[in-house]
Amino acid sequence: MIEQELSPEVFQLLADGRKIEAIKLIREETGLGLKEAKDLAEALLAEHAPTETAPPPITEQGGASGVIAIIIAILIAVLVYVFFLSE
Repeated sequence: MIEQELSPEVFQLLADGRKIEAIKLIREETGLGLKEAKDLAEALLAEHAPTETAPPPITEQGGASGVIAIIIAILIAVLVYVFFLSE
């Protein structure tokens, strides 16, 4: 089988998303034509694709609007203290 003739570098290139470089290497290692090498690369990608999608990365939420909300809350607390509790 052709897949057994391929070097680990082909699989690493595919895993890294460097499909064109992987196709070039497949052609060098197997002597396949461009279309056949491309089809093989795509078949390998489909065969070794992760079965479970990763959750989206956690990003900082709030940002500047969160800081503004905190400042407003502090100002309200100070105003409440000054007008109602300082008498």
